[in-house]
Amino acid sequence: MDEYSDYASSHRILMPHAATVTDSASLRQQLMAPNPMQRVVALHTLEVEAECGTADDRSAVAHAAAKFAARGIPFYAINDPHYRAWVGKAVDYWTRLKGNASYA
Repeated sequence: MDEYSDYASSHRILMPHAATVTDSASLRQQLMAPNPMQRVVALHTLEVEAECGTADDRSAVAHAAAKFAARGIPFYAINDPHYRAWVGKAVDYWTRLKGNASYA
């Protein structure tokens, strides 16, 4: 088991109510959720993914994603185009960090 798996496992124990972010669709779903804790967990998952990616060849993307996550979640307004754009940017970072060619 690698360092990330140990870290992720311990956080699932601490936050059993949180759904797991497994792909860009689940990240988007959690960032759009009305429950604020789901949004926090989703952003934290992106932040952890960025931290794990800083040592490889995608380090520029990882650093940009970490900086993005560090700014936190903007005011939640599900129908606001700015909030939706923010969610889209988070999903874009996730997709790029995962090395997936198809953007959600």
